[in-house]
Amino acid sequence: MREHDKIRELLALAAADALTSAEQEQVAEHVRSCIACSNELGAWRPIASELRRLPTPQPSSWLVQATLARAEAKITEQAERDWNRRVMIFVLSFAWLLTIASWPAFHFLSGRFGTLLGPPFSHTWISFAAFTALGWLAGGVAAVMLAIRLRGERRLA
Repeated sequence: MREHDKIRELLALAAADALTSAEQEQVAEHVRSCIACSNELGAWRPIASELRRLPTPQPSSWLVQATLARAEAKITEQAERDWNRRVMIFVLSFAWLLTIASWPAFHFLSGRFGTLLGPPFSHTWISFAAFTALGWLAGGVAAVMLAIRLRGERRLA
């Protein structure tokens, strides 16, 4: 596309003062040397001037209220999701820390701390960790299913 054609596309916007300063300068420079574009810009200026006099349509109050309510609901929903995510991370972290710390604490309190690092410990610890992981996995699946159900109920409401 030639430079002249690019400028012609910008003339209506230039008349409406809707160009960036760099584009406005580019159009002004071209119009000084091109009579056809200068005449076309002159034709666009009265149209743009009359369009500026038209009243700006205002949305109805119920539309503004409905839009604000939807925006508030979205913000509240996002804040609730963020809060739930933080709580879930904290609870999971705390539970795993408690799970991992409970086995050595149990051995220490029962007086069998010396057997903590023995061969029977490895097998017992792996079984304990697998059982705990399975329990947490089941709880996580239940939490996700509950969240999906609640989200579906909110969309219907």
